[in-house]
Amino acid sequence: MVIRVVYYSWKGHTEKVATALAKLLDAELVRIEPASNCSVAGKAIRALFGMKSPIRPTKTDLSGIDALVIASPVWAGKVPAYVNQYLDSVTGGGGKPFHIIVEMGGRGDQSAIAVVRKALERKGMTFVSSGSTIEKDVESGSFLTTIEKFADGILKP
Repeated sequence: MVIRVVYYSWKGHTEKVATALAKLLDAELVRIEPASNCSVAGKAIRALFGMKSPIRPTKTDLSGIDALVIASPVWAGKVPAYVNQYLDSVTGGGGKPFHIIVEMGGRGDQSAIAVVRKALERKGMTFVSSGSTIEKDVESGSFLTTIEKFADGILKP
């Protein structure tokens, strides 16, 4: 099975989660990179209102993969504008399964997961599972058990 893990990370927490998950899944790892940066306040406002921000060219065509995993931080109960842009740009995903993992400071995971789920289901993709990690657990390394269980659910549905 060909799996792609796509992630955006601002401070490195989500990158740690996505990297560990990709390794467990033997998956391709793709980073969403902003085309340009804006202020912290600007990023938060764009996330809060579900806006999009330009990203650098990346792999948005899902034709050659069997499953997609989106890894995103949670900002104001939403996902960053860069993740919204990626989700809007996805092609070739009709009928394919997807999973969502979000990394958060402490709350907002369900609303952020709902944003990603809705965007990909509109593209004809099939939601399978979701999970979340907490920033302090990522910093301490204790998030690995959560990621291992999440990966097992992807590999052994």
